[in-house]
Amino acid sequence: MNIIGLWKVKELNVVEVNKETHSITRTWRTSEDIAADGSVNPMQKAFAQSAYKFEEDGTVLSLMPKAIVPAGEGEAYDDEFVIAKRTQWKEENGKLFLAAEENGKLDWQEMIPAGDSFEVLGYQRIQRA
Repeated sequence: MNIIGLWKVKELNVVEVNKETHSITRTWRTSEDIAADGSVNPMQKAFAQSAYKFEEDGTVLSLMPKAIVPAGEGEAYDDEFVIAKRTQWKEENGKLFLAAEENGKLDWQEMIPAGDSFEVLGYQRIQRA
């Protein structure tokens, strides 16, 4: 599959803590649902509005909405997003991988196909914008 281009978060694996039992559950929720739910952690709301730009040279830009990034922080990308992080992606044996940095070393995580989207790093599902 051609990954080149802009991909936005479709769903986020939201962590919810039951205050009475202190139990933790993880639930896939759409970005729209998360935006409308005032009880969702602000950081999870921010991640639900993020995007990825996959470039032909193997670079991937992690993008965050300007509206939630403090003024003057992050490198401008366009009118909507700032670049939060630059990392790498690769295709190997017909599978796609995204690099996460672990102690200064690249840790290649497979991007798992999930219908019309890909699950990345275990907590986001992205789809072509």
